Amino acid sequence: MIAKGTPTATDGASSGGRRADLRFFLLAFLSLALGPLAGVAGCTRSGTQEDNQRAAPAQATVDPALARAVGAALQPCIRAHKTPAPSVYTAQLRLERRPAGTAAAAFTGERTAGHADFEACAVKAIDAAAIAIPQSTTLPVAFDFGPER
Repeated sequence: MIAKGTPTATDGASSGGRRADLRFFLLAFLSLALGPLAGVAGCTRSGTQEDNQRAAPAQATVDPALARAVGAALQPCIRAHKTPAPSVYTAQLRLERRPAGTAAAAFTGERTAGHADFEACAVKAIDAAAIAIPQSTTLPVAFDFGPER
């Protein structure tokens, strides 16, 4: 997710938040959609097309409504952690489904160091947003905390 920390449309701004939400969705979608292709690129041409399709891992899709909800919940945290120099944070965002059906967030996997305050803010913001999810999921995310370009 390359989010620029611009206000969302619900904050009274124009389409700046939608642009950030779209960036979040596009990065998450491309990571999930193109990731399996990297493994398939080295395959030989010895099998049939059906064999190759069965051997390829299933592609996960990112729910656009979920991407927008997470992006909207994180806007205040992104704005609060802006830096004067370029600073990109990448991680895996794990959304666990609680018994009530809402998401509990945690950042997992290899993460860019130095953003513990943002992670704490983001986890609280997602908890407070009470985002409904049908099942637990993990999303690849990236945030640009640098100045506007």
